[in-house]
Amino acid sequence: MSNAAAASSKFESFFETTLADADPEIFGAIRNELGRQRHEIELIAS
Repeated sequence: MSNAAAASSKFESFFETTLADADPEIFGAIRNELGRQRHEIELIAS
C-alpha cells in the first residue's frame, strides 16, 4: 500500500469510527454532561 493510500485509508476511517469506539472515556464524559444539562437545574448566584 502506498503512503497516499494509507493516508487516505486513515482519513476515511477517522470519519467512519464513532466516538464511542474511538475513545470510550471521552464518549462517557460527554454523555454524562449532556444528561446533566438536560435533567438538572443549575442555579447561578448573581
